[in-house]
Amino acid sequence: MINRNKLAALVLAALVCAAATATAATTKTFLKWPTATQEIAKSGISSNIPFCGNKQVTLAVLDGFGINAWSQESFAAVRSEAAKCKNVKQIVLAGGGDLQKMIADVSSAVAQGANAIVINPDLGEAELAAIKQATAAGVKVVAVYSDPGGSPGADYVSVVKWNNSHAGTIWAQWMVKALKGHGNVVFTGGPAGSAVGVGQLAAIDKVFAKHPGMHLLTGTKTWPVTNWDPATAQKVTAALLAKYPKIDGIISNYGTDALASARAFQNAGRKLVPVTTLDANGLSCLYKKAGVAMSTRSSGNWLGRVAARKAIAAAVGLPNNEPSDYNIPFFEDTLAGKPLQCNTKAPDDFYPSNQLSLATIAKYGKP
Repeated sequence: MINRNKLAALVLAALVCAAATATAATTKTFLKWPTATQEIAKSGISSNIPFCGNKQVTLAVLDGFGINAWSQESFAAVRSEAAKCKNVKQIVLAGGGDLQKMIADVSSAVAQGANAIVINPDLGEAELAAIKQATAAGVKVVAVYSDPGGSPGADYVSVVKWNNSHAGTIWAQWMVKALKGHGNVVFTGGPAGSAVGVGQLAAIDKVFAKHPGMHLLTGTKTWPVTNWDPATAQKVTAALLAKYPKIDGIISNYGTDALASARAFQNAGRKLVPVTTLDANGLSCLYKKAGVAMSTRSSGNWLGRVAARKAIAAAVGLPNNEPSDYNIPFFEDTLAGKPLQCNTKAPDDFYPSNQLSLATIAKYGKP
């Protein structure tokens, strides 16, 4: 016969075990992870996704370029999200578009004690070896914006990105609609061989192949190199205008490059033409005033919020089942009644779709 003390101890043990099991189950399954559609609608903003934990974490935030306004908003998205965690120290490095510097930055982060990394591998698979070495050293690496190749879950935790094929497809389809199936189009895609540009151009070519009246003047395999630098983009476009007497549309994977191209048209005394790209405040203001057809996807820097949560959660041992791949729809589209978002109080290279304040960008937007 069990005495009362032993019985009470057994009951208490059972209750503790049941509570622990319930807690583990709740942590494992979470409440309900957001869908990609929900993430897009909120620009990755969330107040109920646990990711900080209690373990001390050193997070390295690495950008392959880090030298333009787009990079600033990317830094700001990742860093402001990580700043919510008091237990997270940040290391911030920019590669400046130099592959060797990009690779060295990964090694430097590991040497400085990073146990989590969020990296924008702008040059794709060229950076994979360095990422794999960091993973082998026990660092939880999350790539964002650009796909480094390799195997998510083995070579790194995950890659948080938009679907480049989807982006190129909707841009091309929109341009076919804007030009009624007939026109000469130019594409600017940043640095030569960038993973983002390659995927988008292939999709654009596939759509245009179904419409014989659509001509991609800049080619189906490469594009005029802009390095995502507006001054270079303006010079490149000026050269295209001198070469081609008839350019009917612009597709660009950087809104600030598209703005520079539009200014080249104005400087050459040419009428603005339909453009589809990523959102950029100055471009929206220009086209809103001109009344010319335009569409944009979100610049997508907000994906850095998701990447920060995934990297920190992995480092502290918390689950994170947020989506990693996003088919981002149009943010603005004059042909579909989605108005252009011109903010006259913000700079030209401000990207409103990210829902980042100017103060946040100023605080977290640089290394």
